[in-house]
Amino acid sequence: MTSFHGLLAYPITPLAPGGAPDLDTLGHLVRGAVVLASSGAGVTFDADERDVVVRGAVGAARAAPSPDGAAPVPVHVAVSGSSTREVLARARAARDGGADGLVLAPFSYLPLDEREVVALFEAVAAAVDLPVCFYNRSVQTAYDLTPDALARLARTTTVTAVKDPASTPARPTGRVAALRAATAGLGVSVGLSGDAAIVDGAEAADAWHTGLAALVPADYVALRHARVAGTEPDPDLLAWLHDLTGVLAGIRPVSGLHALATLLGVPTAPPRGPSLPVPPDDVARLREVVARRPVTT
Repeated sequence: MTSFHGLLAYPITPLAPGGAPDLDTLGHLVRGAVVLASSGAGVTFDADERDVVVRGAVGAARAAPSPDGAAPVPVHVAVSGSSTREVLARARAARDGGADGLVLAPFSYLPLDEREVVALFEAVAAAVDLPVCFYNRSVQTAYDLTPDALARLARTTTVTAVKDPASTPARPTGRVAALRAATAGLGVSVGLSGDAAIVDGAEAADAWHTGLAALVPADYVALRHARVAGTEPDPDLLAWLHDLTGVLAGIRPVSGLHALATLLGVPTAPPRGPSLPVPPDDVARLREVVARRPVTT
């Protein structure tokens, strides 16, 4: 069982020039990751392509050397879909492909209410015996997970973690503490997403869920270690990450990560439509920031 603790990277799904998943490049990005989530544009891939990505990621993670004989790093798979039937099919396929856990954002053409959300996670728990991280995309889905609902899911389903936005309009302070209090003793990992907020010093949390960490892992590991230890991060590193997340905040999310990957030497074609390539002016802004990247030891 995976714990969804620490630093969880959400890599892009690299694409070959013809648009197919580039498994060789993906293998270099997978060192404990969540594939096919929003950063990985999972909803743009059909069932066969998803299976190829999952099995490729799992194979790469299992083959990666583990320090001091530790267990292989976990690979989690995002399985969100527009219907329960689609979610269950993706969950079963992820399990069969060797996934260690699932990440699920509940969404539909019409916003779901709490009864429907609970029913979806109950259906997943009945179909697949894997730990699930609740991906709370409250702005996009128009459903915001409450502490009480998370506690209910932790008691009655396989939900063992939550990925909550670190910065959301009208989000009250103390959100992490409220989620932890509601799930005390239930073994739930409370994690945060949102690179700009994380870099700028969001509340302490059990995990960081970040697409950017897949492309600049050493930088994020250094920042995470400093924050966990309660020490000041390297000021040059912190300033650079602040500038990088600031530029990315003004660019369409998946497109920006694909452009950044290319600038960092990670080969990939632009993302699939409807996402569009990053305009030249924004590429130039990214290039200028990348050129100032400090050396991380």
